[in-house]
Amino acid sequence: MTSDPFPPHVCFYSDRLIWSDWERSGEMDERVARRVPVCSVCGRERTALRPRPAVRKEIRAAVPAAAPLADEAGRTVAMALLRRGAGAEGREIRAQGLLSSLARRGVPASLAEEWLDRFLRAAWIEMRWIVGRGSNRIEAVILRDVQALQEMVHPGLEARRRASLAEARERLAPLIHPKAQEIATLLDGDGAEALSPRIVDALAAIAVHLESAETLAERVFSARALGDSKALASLRGRLERLIGPLAKLGIREGAAVTLLGGRVALRLPGALVDLEPLAPFAGFARETLESAEEIVFPSGGLLVVENLTAFEACCRGEVAATGDVLIAWSAGYPGRAVRRLVAAAGAAGAPVRVWADLDLDGIRIARLIASWAPAVTTPWRMGRAELVAAPASIPLSTRATAAILRDLEERPGALLADTLQAILELRRWVEQEAFLASPGR
Repeated sequence: MTSDPFPPHVCFYSDRLIWSDWERSGEMDERVARRVPVCSVCGRERTALRPRPAVRKEIRAAVPAAAPLADEAGRTVAMALLRRGAGAEGREIRAQGLLSSLARRGVPASLAEEWLDRFLRAAWIEMRWIVGRGSNRIEAVILRDVQALQEMVHPGLEARRRASLAEARERLAPLIHPKAQEIATLLDGDGAEALSPRIVDALAAIAVHLESAETLAERVFSARALGDSKALASLRGRLERLIGPLAKLGIREGAAVTLLGGRVALRLPGALVDLEPLAPFAGFARETLESAEEIVFPSGGLLVVENLTAFEACCRGEVAATGDVLIAWSAGYPGRAVRRLVAAAGAAGAPVRVWADLDLDGIRIARLIASWAPAVTTPWRMGRAELVAAPASIPLSTRATAAILRDLEERPGALLADTLQAILELRRWVEQEAFLASPGR
């Protein structure tokens, strides 16, 4: 004898939309939804004396028609759908306000509905109507072929995207800079198919720029790499959402300068520069440091600091245990000027320490600097203990988590891999500035 899964109760009904199966009607598939009272306890439907009327209807193309020929109105309607749906396949767009928005752009409602019908028959979209005793009205549009809509708005876009991706992947294949390799991985992923050719070209140019280890003003980079000094400004927001701040990648708003603090003697052609009287720090052009005939380091060697605030605190003696050192600001990923200093320290046998954020970029910066002088370089304040003891931290994003997992899989024995593992375990990362807020800094 089996027990009744539903004990005796009084059914309490609430309306639910129940959809029928798809049925073929000529070249289209249709299905309807009815409001059906259903018990929330046992799931029983309330019986009805007569068939319940349909309140919603969805239609899709069973046999897709030929792609419609584009005109200005068609492109306007397609662009409105892409913008409202953020270009996402399967995105449902509420129709409220759509027709009035198109009317303000010069496409009357009757013409807009005609174009929606053409897109529907071509299987680019599906549509849902509210039906009833009065006239039917559109409730929603579902995007089904985003690429076809994009091709109508921008003819030839897909071919240009494929060409840009193929060229970018070929240019980035031999690059070894860690951030350039990250960009190469991004352009090899599935999401790259949704990037515009301009974004693809800009990402490839940034990766090549990173490999050169130069530091450039934003407009100079834009003119050299993109052919227009103002082109990068319109793409900057999208690029930084993908790969982080461009300033950390050697693309800054102003001219390139390397800031140095502490003590050092630079023997330049025809001059000897002592840094100590220029406290707390001074700025040098890359050409100045590259032309130095000799660099005499203090006993503590070289300390390379990623962030400007932490660099300034070190120069002003506000960070304990820095010692008698030359302090260099790397400004994110270091360029050729910092590389010249690290190489000189390695040649002189002077110790090199690196202090950067406790995140993937910070660890990659430390690894890059260590690769220039591996015998004398060590990370400073970048271990698991510092991560755990940090007075403030930032939650790890989904994208950062995926990047760290990929790095640990590809380089399990690399420098600071244990710190990366700790960041992953704790699900948080730490900026250098967090340590400056502590009483014993």
